[in-house]
Amino acid sequence: MMRISNKELCFKASRTTFRALSFMKRSMLTFKKDLTIIRGSEAACLIMLSLVIWSPLEAQSPTPSEVTFEVVSVRVLSDKEAGERSPDFIGPNVAVRLRLSTMKRGLRFHCWKNSPIPAKYKVERTQNGIVWLYGNAGTESKPRSPGIQEALYGSKGDWAVLPSHAAIEWEELDSTFFSGKKHAFTIFIRETDKDEPKEVISDWYTVPAVAAKPE
Repeated sequence: MMRISNKELCFKASRTTFRALSFMKRSMLTFKKDLTIIRGSEAACLIMLSLVIWSPLEAQSPTPSEVTFEVVSVRVLSDKEAGERSPDFIGPNVAVRLRLSTMKRGLRFHCWKNSPIPAKYKVERTQNGIVWLYGNAGTESKPRSPGIQEALYGSKGDWAVLPSHAAIEWEELDSTFFSGKKHAFTIFIRETDKDEPKEVISDWYTVPAVAAKPE
């Protein structure tokens, strides 16, 4: 039987350790590179609903398979209706009806206190990616979600329960000022009180133009 001296054994162990450390270092660099690629892709393709990393404050999450967030209808309001719906701002004259529904599992959605209307952001799809519209009449924009803290203009808000096999419908306003643009809405949901909020997006729709008035 061949004998291995302590010196040779220590040398082989050191060489094995060195190889293991080198492998770990290469793996970490590869992971870091892949993570950078994923995050870069996430910033460019948020609305493709294929995110791997949940980041509720920076990007919307893919809608869970048992949750449907859809646009039911889009219509231009008459001047009278627009004035009644938005007495404080001139411009919002498009009513967008949204529907949030569940299947086997219920969920919780972020909303105003004592109100069943979800807190939301309006987003626009541009050539450079997705932007979040905010401010009066949505005339300002950001390339990243302002987050759940700003969804209610700094108000704390509340969480409402939507049971399994249930749905809620409500209307949001848009404006023909954005005629031809691709818009959608995002809201924040979570399955239980212990879960982190997820920002999910509705269907896309094309903002309509004002119908020509007969002379």
